[in-house]
Amino acid sequence: MKTLLQDLRYGLRMLLKNPGFTAVAVVALALGIGANSAIFSVVNSLLLRPLPFEQPDRLVQVWEANAQRGQREVPASFPNFADWRDQNHVFEQTVAYSEWSFNLTGAAEPERIHGAVVSPTFFSTLGIKPIMGRTLLPDEDQPGKDLSAVISQSLWRRRFNSDPDVVGKTVDLSGKSFTVVGVIAQVADLPGLSDDTELWAPVSHGFGFTNRRGHYLNVIARLKPGVGEAQAQADMNQIAAALSRQYPEANADRGVRIVPLQEQVVGDVRPALLVLLGAVVFVLLIASTNVANMLLARAASRQKEIAIRTALGASRWRLVRQLLTESLLLSLFGGTIGLLLALWGTDLLVTLGPSDLPRVKEVAMDGRVFAFTFAVSLLTGLVFGLVPALQSSRPELNETLKEGGRSATGGASRRRVRSLLVVTEIALSLVLLIGAGLLLKSFFRLRAVNPGFDPQNVLTMQLDLNGLPRPAPRPGQNSARRRGGRHRVGCARRARRELLASELRRRRADARPGQPTRSLLQRRQPRLLPDDADSRVAWPRLRRA
Repeated sequence: MKTLLQDLRYGLRMLLKNPGFTAVAVVALALGIGANSAIFSVVNSLLLRPLPFEQPDRLVQVWEANAQRGQREVPASFPNFADWRDQNHVFEQTVAYSEWSFNLTGAAEPERIHGAVVSPTFFSTLGIKPIMGRTLLPDEDQPGKDLSAVISQSLWRRRFNSDPDVVGKTVDLSGKSFTVVGVIAQVADLPGLSDDTELWAPVSHGFGFTNRRGHYLNVIARLKPGVGEAQAQADMNQIAAALSRQYPEANADRGVRIVPLQEQVVGDVRPALLVLLGAVVFVLLIASTNVANMLLARAASRQKEIAIRTALGASRWRLVRQLLTESLLLSLFGGTIGLLLALWGTDLLVTLGPSDLPRVKEVAMDGRVFAFTFAVSLLTGLVFGLVPALQSSRPELNETLKEGGRSATGGASRRRVRSLLVVTEIALSLVLLIGAGLLLKSFFRLRAVNPGFDPQNVLTMQLDLNGLPRPAPRPGQNSARRRGGRHRVGCARRARRELLASELRRRRADARPGQPTRSLLQRRQPRLLPDDADSRVAWPRLRRA
């Protein structure tokens, strides 16, 4: 310990004696280590940190799939979900959920609430405990039961002013009375469910309980202990095959695909993050090679000092340890500054990253990132300091101690090592630049892909009409609607014939002499109205005819 303290004090004095060299080396290492720490903080939050659920490694996402149509992840219909839940032998629990919007009205201003309809066992499957009250009960999923709802902590604070007696109160949601039964923390990291979801109601509030063609439910299951993904997939394939035979109209060619929940949440982000992490590792290697070359150049001016210490009895291991101590001090200084840069760089990455990046709100520096930075700093110090230390610890005493003398063999060996380091640095830089160039080329090619339409000045919007009350029909209104529907269909057919006749007349006028009009129409006639189109949708204004 005493000699280690001596090495540390001597190393600090030598670094302070050459402030220019020290500053350049520390800045180069700080940039490399800081970039690695910033990218690792994102990788840690997205790929390495487990999901905030109970035993997340046993949670899987269950999708419908249709190989004939190339569909790999299709939401489930309620009847299919119910059959999966009742017939499987590999899942401990199976739950369904879907995004839903509610109009919250009452004493305060009306508000549009982003919510979800869920199975009653949704919270117990994920291991989510209520802050107040309870979660949904199994019998609350049955149609006709009293409607219950669980609200988030943010909604409880914002809308109900953190009322401790909120449990048991009745709220009006889209014209229906719901009883608040519990308050939970925010639920995040679920595919198909926004992180700002603030209310959860039983799935019985949804629709399509007998319609196998209504695919809108996301399904999550918890594997039984000892059951693997392959075994679960095989069991669900058998159920899907049985349902396909039993309901060929709705389930023909439909299978089941099981994906671990962690993989489902991360999605396609994993390859991009690993490529980015590999790029910053190359940056650190370039910085380390550069600093190693600088240490070799600096060692030339210390040959006499090292020769004197060797003549006084210092062993080679003692000299190597002293030189490695100086290298480790440089790397630790660079790591400290790099950690500060990583704190800023992490916020920059989150700001500049895509808005739909999964788990982006969880990206932060934690103990694992600090440990990674410390380990990278030590490893970097050993990597770039070992070769210069070994080279410098073998001086030629006779030639070095002479005034102005220098060993030709030692100088040639050192020059070869420095040349090798320069070649390595250039090679790493070329690999990094070529990779970056290929990525940019691919990016610009993707931007130049023709989408098939002109996207300039085109806007999109969504209208959510669920939950709007429908007035009860008046006596005789249904028969009038049927008569009106037949009238609209007749009008649509007459309008279609008129359009086709008008198109035929126009193309006859435009046809070249001698060209049969029939062949012209066969070749160029557009499909004005699909055979399976709903006339009320395709021709909405014919009601006024």
